[in-house]
Amino acid sequence: MVGRGLHIIDIARNFLSKLINKEFLVFLFFLLLSGLFWLTNVLDDYYEEEFTVDLRLAGIPKNVILTDEVDSVVKVVVRDKGYVIGSYIFDDAFRPLFFDFETCNRSNNSGEISLTDIQKMLSQQMYSSTKIVSIKANNLTYTYNHGMHKKVPVRLQGMVVPGEGYYLSHAQFAPDSVTVYASRKILDSIQYVLTERMEVLNFTEPKVQQVRIAKIKNAKSLPYKVKVQLVPDILTEEYVEVPIHAINVPADKTMRIFPGKVKVKFAVGAHRLRSMPKNIETRELQPVGFKLVADYNEVADHKAEKCHVYLQAAPNGIRNARPVVNAVDYLIEQK
Repeated sequence: MVGRGLHIIDIARNFLSKLINKEFLVFLFFLLLSGLFWLTNVLDDYYEEEFTVDLRLAGIPKNVILTDEVDSVVKVVVRDKGYVIGSYIFDDAFRPLFFDFETCNRSNNSGEISLTDIQKMLSQQMYSSTKIVSIKANNLTYTYNHGMHKKVPVRLQGMVVPGEGYYLSHAQFAPDSVTVYASRKILDSIQYVLTERMEVLNFTEPKVQQVRIAKIKNAKSLPYKVKVQLVPDILTEEYVEVPIHAINVPADKTMRIFPGKVKVKFAVGAHRLRSMPKNIETRELQPVGFKLVADYNEVADHKAEKCHVYLQAAPNGIRNARPVVNAVDYLIEQK
């Protein structure tokens, strides 16, 4: 058994010695040489590559609030030979660019980082053979003030649609207001801030999520995002009997309406319904906040047989309120 194992090892050794012979080594040498020659030619060609470089505004005084900030990065396209481009890629060559706040300042509480200064600082980090093809940035200007601010409420922006049979009872923000830093002129024009657009559909349970405050040009909101709780409530259909009031009746006349009350049909959330006033004994809904009117001017010439009924007011949180009777009988009497 041992002799057979040694025989197999000898066969393998002979096979490898034939495989790795002089001709194979020569072939492998020339293959590597040609590959190296190809790589040298490739790296000696010119290429363009885009790099992302961090941008920083330094030396900002403690009493200064930036109300509109410069971009945090710039995109730089450079051109050079392949081996130089490769060194930039593998060495992570570009360090962040720092610009002094006071040096970049202009009049009227604003400042700007110039493309010329960016190019100059980038050139200091590059080989002399490298050419900057382009520098891309969305915003290189900034505005600031010395703490001038105003506290304003937050309002929801977007599409919030609960599931079928539900409605949005309320949207609660935490915090419910933010501090806006801006110039006096801009602050005077801001009465509230909006969230970034939201889209929340088909929900039947309270939903909580964080949302950013929508950007205001040359203004800064703190905090820049808030927590919003969306509370749906199931809709129920209810009725309440509401008295009809005659309006625009001359002082020398009396307008009597038959019947004096009609039912108003409306939709309301279950939570809101529990808070509506009710008769202590009967537990029937009271018409507090509802107002039905009949206009004397519509029937002053006595040509109409009936008088139209209009819902003039309804309590908060009531939806689709309408009287079940649109017209009633009336009688006009001389006092």
